[in-house]
Amino acid sequence: MSDEEREYLNEMIRSLNNQLVDALRERDDARRIAAYQYAKHSNYGDESFAMRNFFQFHKWEHLKEDGK
Repeated sequence: MSDEEREYLNEMIRSLNNQLVDALRERDDARRIAAYQYAKHSNYGDESFAMRNFFQFHKWEHLKEDGK
């Protein structure tokens, strides 16, 4: 394999990795919005409890506020 081919493949891998990171960030944002909307309209009173409950119901890992 030539150096140019290797560099091309490395660039493709970096690009795909960046796309994956962006897609996961968008997914997590959408999950936060869905959980917040659920909590906002639920009768639990405690929004953070309602959001955790929503994440557990969907078997999603609970997301921290900083997205990590």
